[in-house]
Order: sequence, then structure tokens, then C-alpha cells
Amino acid sequence: MAAESYPPHFAEPWKLSDVVLVVEDQRFHVHRGTLAIWSPVFEKMLSAEFKEKNNDEILLPGKKESEFEEMLQMMYPSLEEKLVTKENCYFLFELAHEYQIEVITQKCVNLMVSMVKDKREYDVVGMLIYAQKYQIKSLISTCIFEARRLTLRGLRQHRMRDQIEADNYVQIAEGIMQRFEEKYRDVKVTLEGQLKKVCESLMSHRGIYCRYNQRPKTTTGFLNKLRYEGEPWNLQCQPIPYIVEQLSEMNTQIESIPSLF
Repeated sequence: MAAESYPPHFAEPWKLSDVVLVVEDQRFHVHRGTLAIWSPVFEKMLSAEFKEKNNDEILLPGKKESEFEEMLQMMYPSLEEKLVTKENCYFLFELAHEYQIEVITQKCVNLMVSMVKDKREYDVVGMLIYAQKYQIKSLISTCIFEARRLTLRGLRQHRMRDQIEADNYVQIAEGIMQRFEEKYRDVKVTLEGQLKKVCESLMSHRGIYCRYNQRPKTTTGFLNKLRYEGEPWNLQCQPIPYIVEQLSEMNTQIESIPSLF
């Protein structure tokens, strides 16, 4: 005899199943004890306080048969564990949330959190709206952090902007500004370093010698050294004075960056 598949498709009575859940036109033969272990909602539904206690069949309207079966497959042990995937995590979460099945709920949330990092910044807002609806704190926090990848204009013009809760909107905007500040600080440091190297190369080209303790410490110091350290080199390298002036202008612009914030 072929080995009996487990769990079955719930379409027929099996292993002392004692209640039938009706979803759309499908009847699921399940066990009261299993439902009660997984779900406090089912536990109450099957208790003495509810009319369903003695019913052989319980109608569950507003559900999809295929989705409900996937949830049941997670509740019943099998040789192959039913996994939460990108395709089923949303409807599994909503079913598990309704029936307060914490284990399945948390698996879905964990996957959603990991999915946020792979989404385009524009799509993260949609995930945030979903998280707000169900008050999923960990997902809200992750979405707010990842939404920092937006620009302020992108945030203001987003089609779902009005659905973002006020506190979350402020946190996203502050995060965007913080990211800009960090980026511009990095740019400033990089440009200052590159400009300083150019000045050092020009000094070397010009043949200016400085003792170590007299060596300029700042880009401005290097530029002044190039500008005022004698005149003979002007005859040898006519473009250098022009280059020094251009570098000085660049240095002024770089130093002005922090004032933007």
C-alpha cells in the first residue's frame, strides 16, 4: 500500500477529524484541538461561549479557499515544511493576524522586513502604508529607515504621501536630511583631499621646498604658498597662476558646503 500523504488536502475526514471549516465551496476536515492550540480565536469560537461549539460545520465567509488551505498546511506538521514566500506572505499574514496565530504572523513579518531592503525606494512607501494599517512596528521602523533613500522632492510628490502618518513622515524627512548631510560631509572631505594633492603636485612641479615644520597644514595654506612664493616660476609655467585661482575658487565653494545645512 502506498504511504498516506500527510497532511492531506483536508477534503475528506481523516485521523479523527472532528470539525469542518467551509471556505467558499470547499470543506476542510480539521481537528478542534489543533485549531485551538494554534489560534486563540478558534479556541474561543469552539468554546462553550459560542454557537459554533457544537456545529459540525463552521462557515468562514470572506476567505479564499486556496489561501486558507495554505494556512492550514502551515498549522499541520508534514515532512516538507510549508514556507512563507514573497507570493504568499501577505495573505498568510492577514489570515494569521485575523486568527491571532503568532508563529505564522511573525514568519510573515520577518520576510516582509527582509523584502523591504530589495524594494526600490519609491515602493518602500507602499510597504510602510501596509505596515501602518496593521501596526507592524518592526516593519514600520525598517520602512522609515529605507525610505531615507528618497529625495525630499520624491517624498513630497509621492502619490501615497497623504497616507503616511505624520510622525512617520517627519522621521523620513529627517532621515533624508541626515543622509544628505552625511553625503555632503563625505564629498567635502574627498574634494579637500584631492585639492590638497593637486596643490602638493604643483608645489613639487614649481620646485618649492618646505621644511617639514613649515609645510602648510591646510589647502588654503598650500594655495597661498603657490601664489606668493616668488615670481620666477611664472616665466616657466604661465598657466599656473590661472590654475591657482581656479583651485582657490574651488576651495571656497567646498568650504561653503556646511552652510547649506
